[in-house]
Formats: sequence, structure tokens, C-alpha cells
Amino acid sequence: MNSILLLIAHQENCNLLVQILEKHYHILLGENEQIWEQDFDLCLLDGIMFTKYYPSIQIKTKASEPIFLPFLLITPRQYAGRLTIQVLQSIDEVIFSPIEKPELFLRIEALLRVRGMSLRLKNQLNEEHLLKQELEEKNKQLLILATLDGLTKIPNRRCFDETLNQEWLRLCREQKSLHLILCDIDCFKNYNDTFGHIAGDQCLIKVAQTLYEVVRRPADLVARYGGEEFAIILPNTSAQGAIYIAERIQEAMQKLAIPHSASLVSSYVTLSMGIAGGIPCCEESPLSLIDISDQALYQAKMEGKNRFILKPLNSLPSSTD
Repeated sequence: MNSILLLIAHQENCNLLVQILEKHYHILLGENEQIWEQDFDLCLLDGIMFTKYYPSIQIKTKASEPIFLPFLLITPRQYAGRLTIQVLQSIDEVIFSPIEKPELFLRIEALLRVRGMSLRLKNQLNEEHLLKQELEEKNKQLLILATLDGLTKIPNRRCFDETLNQEWLRLCREQKSLHLILCDIDCFKNYNDTFGHIAGDQCLIKVAQTLYEVVRRPADLVARYGGEEFAIILPNTSAQGAIYIAERIQEAMQKLAIPHSASLVSSYVTLSMGIAGGIPCCEESPLSLIDISDQALYQAKMEGKNRFILKPLNSLPSSTD
């Protein structure tokens, strides 16, 4: 049931309007500023009350925007020519007294229909806004999922490729150092064959989390490169800084101490690492950094595993050699 705020100065007229309207609407009465704190769908008032509450009417109308809140003024017909600009700008409809019941209900219902349409439109806009927010949030979640490895929950190869390209171009312009560490779990095929693929997955998750905890700077990136390989991008990092990270990783793996009875180098899971870096050259591709890191990783494997090898960025043979 719609609510009507009734502001009528003469008590007899007010009582008459209550009798006419109370069977069809919820009637609100009052003569103090607290009445404007109530919610109502239409205000029916006379000229005396309009003058008395004009500032409050302005405030209430403004506070209700963009929802339409109608004000219906009752005034004697002989005052029709005396309606001020304040009235015309603040009142939505005028009905002249003496009032005919059918006309009163017609005016009230017409204004309430407009208010109803206004409320529905506002609700629709709110729903659309919520849907838009929900869609944006889901798109963010999808974007995050698209850049995370499904098993280890760290950045995936796609994220690695994008980040490496960005950092390569940025540090090329700034002429600052960039290092890359490629990590490979030693004898991981033997681990899977011995303990099963479920245990192998758990091993990958634990190693990923360990690497993630060691490499803590916001600009650095730990990513799953593929299979049992991980990659670490270290922007603005010197060779000594990259070596420090590699040594921290070795210490963390020793503390992690995942049993690996099928390993050829240790009774626990170990990592071989290839490190490459220097100041990027704009004429070169970041693939050159990956190639050199891969060479260093291969050398670490060939020299007995469970170690790291560092190579400078310019150590890749020229295609003309």
C-alpha cells in the first residue's frame, strides 16, 4: 500500500481527507520537522503548509533524486492566479478545492504511477550496475585464472612470457640489469615413477610454494615454466643478487627436505638452476635470455645436478660464428 503524507492546516479538512483516503493508502500525519525523516510515496498539502515547510520540501526532493517524489497541492480555485514561481517549481500537480473525490483519486493515482515507473527504473539501473560490477569482478577473476598455473597456483607460462617481454623492453630503455633463473627438479621422472603422479603433483606444489616464499620482491616473478621446470624473473638485479637468490633457494630446498629415494644425487628433492642476465639490448629478443639460461641449466645438469651455473647475457654465440 502506498504511503501519503498529509499536511493540511485546517483540522476539519484534514480529517475529511483522512476519511476519504485511509481505505486506499497508508496515511502519515504530523506537524514537525521529524515528518521529513519518514518514507512516503506522495505528499498532499495545502498552501499554508507549503509555505511553512518550503525549505524541507526542497531538501526532501533533492534527497530523493533521481527517484520521483510527487507533491500535490490543494488550493482554492480563486487562488489559481496567485501561484508563485516557488510553487510552480516545487509542486508536481495542483488540485483546486472544493475537491471532487474522483478527480482527487485520478490525480493521486497518476502521480503514483509516475513514481512507480521511477522506482522500477531505479531498481533496474541498480540491478544493471550490480550486474556490471559482477561481470567486471568475474572478468578480473578470469584474467587471474588465465595467468595462473592450475596445479601450483603460481603464474603460468603465459604470464611469464608477457612479464619477461615487458621487463626486457623496460630495462632496455632504462639500461638496467635483468636476470633470469630457470629451475628444474632433479630426477623428477624417477620421483613420479617411484611415488606416483599424485605424489609428483604434491612435490611440484611444495617446490612452487618454496620458490614463491624465497622470491619476495613485488617486481620479481616466480612462474611454472612447464613440467617440472620453474622460471624466476629478477628485474633490476645484478649477477651477485641473482646468485644470492639461487643460494637462498638451495637453503630452502634443504629445509623443505622432500624425500627422494630414487634420486641419483641426493636422498631429498633438489634443483638444478641456470642463471643468465645483464643489461638487455633493444636489438635482441628476450628469447636470447631464455636460451642462455637454458644453456646454463643444461650445464648444471651435466656437471652433476643440485647446483647453479651463471652465464652473462652476451655469452650466446652469434649466428655469424
